[in-house]
Amino acid sequence: MDIKPLGCYISGGLIWFSPVINRVLRLTIPFLLTGALIGVLFWLYDDTTALQLGGLLLLYFVPPAGKESIIPAGIALGFPFQIMCLSIVWVDIACCLFMIWNFELICNIPYLGNMIRYLIRKGELYLGKHRWLEQLYFIGLIFFVFFPLQGTGSVSGSVIGKMIGLKTIEIFAAIAIGSFLSSFLIGYSVYALHEYLDVNVWYVLAAVIFIIIVLPLLSYGFYKTKTGNMVCSWISGYVHKCRKSFKR
Repeated sequence: MDIKPLGCYISGGLIWFSPVINRVLRLTIPFLLTGALIGVLFWLYDDTTALQLGGLLLLYFVPPAGKESIIPAGIALGFPFQIMCLSIVWVDIACCLFMIWNFELICNIPYLGNMIRYLIRKGELYLGKHRWLEQLYFIGLIFFVFFPLQGTGSVSGSVIGKMIGLKTIEIFAAIAIGSFLSSFLIGYSVYALHEYLDVNVWYVLAAVIFIIIVLPLLSYGFYKTKTGNMVCSWISGYVHKCRKSFKR
């Protein structure tokens, strides 16, 4: 392996690294950021409370949990909404850095890597012909991360940013902005409901869990019934007819 210094640098080119050191840094810095967050939590709180908050952040990686459930859960347990929001944003930033710095390793995964590389090439070719779309893609990625839906986190956002041909700094900025706005909108909304309208945060959390877990399960169960299948088929046919009428 060639370990001569390449164009990998930080601090505006003042510090140069060999490819080996560069790879080590790309792999370790996201974990060091996560470790720094854990250290801050243990500095702010006692061991039991810090582990409680750490457990919530760990659940953030387990579907269908997300910002919309983890932040209200933390507030319900007594954590300030600022701490919850900043912790989620910090985790999103660490995940984003790991993805965009080590994306080529992910592309070496069999089958998945071939598919990702093909989509990236298609995205780069399209953007080469339509440069004006780049700004729209940046805004679109912000909104993708902003909306608290299943599968719209920093990891999937990083992959999509690579697919559509955005630069590394654009992907990082879009995910950081989207995560910050989304987290604080959720956190402050829950805080305001509790502080100004005297709404029990546990009720808010129960409503969120109902929407993201119970409601989809009920919808799936209804779809599997004969009546539900007929309703879905009718809706699908109606949408198809509308599309045909618009094309004329």
